[in-house]
Amino acid sequence: MGLLTMLALGAAASAQPACVPSAATNRRIVSDFYRQALIDRQPGPAFARYMAPDFVEHKPDVPDGTREATAAFLGELIKAMPDPKWEVLRTIAEGDLVALHVRFTPAPGAPAYAIGDFFRLKDCKIVEHWDAVDGPPKEQANPKPRF
Repeated sequence: MGLLTMLALGAAASAQPACVPSAATNRRIVSDFYRQALIDRQPGPAFARYMAPDFVEHKPDVPDGTREATAAFLGELIKAMPDPKWEVLRTIAEGDLVALHVRFTPAPGAPAYAIGDFFRLKDCKIVEHWDAVDGPPKEQANPKPRF
């Protein structure tokens, strides 16, 4: 194989996208983001790596709803808790959407919160996030657990 052919093949290979969007790819991206940002407690680097620059946060507690504001909000949340723990129990991916069912425990022995996290992706970057958070129940009338 000649040098020009090898250069042409190398250029063609590098021109292909590094990421091909699909439900499976989106599931992996969100799972990797969640692990780094919350389970490993590194929201700043996770947001820089996985979020689009124009990311939109829909959580009403986050000022401005930007990527930077959301990363800072999560960083402060993590610092304020003794030993927070996020456990992803279920993941559903369809098209450009990924949903997570999460058990969040703010400290060892504390009652757990149920979280539904919803992400929209575009071109292998997270572009939007919504969540629904339900605190520990005061009374459990239903004998079946929420997790």
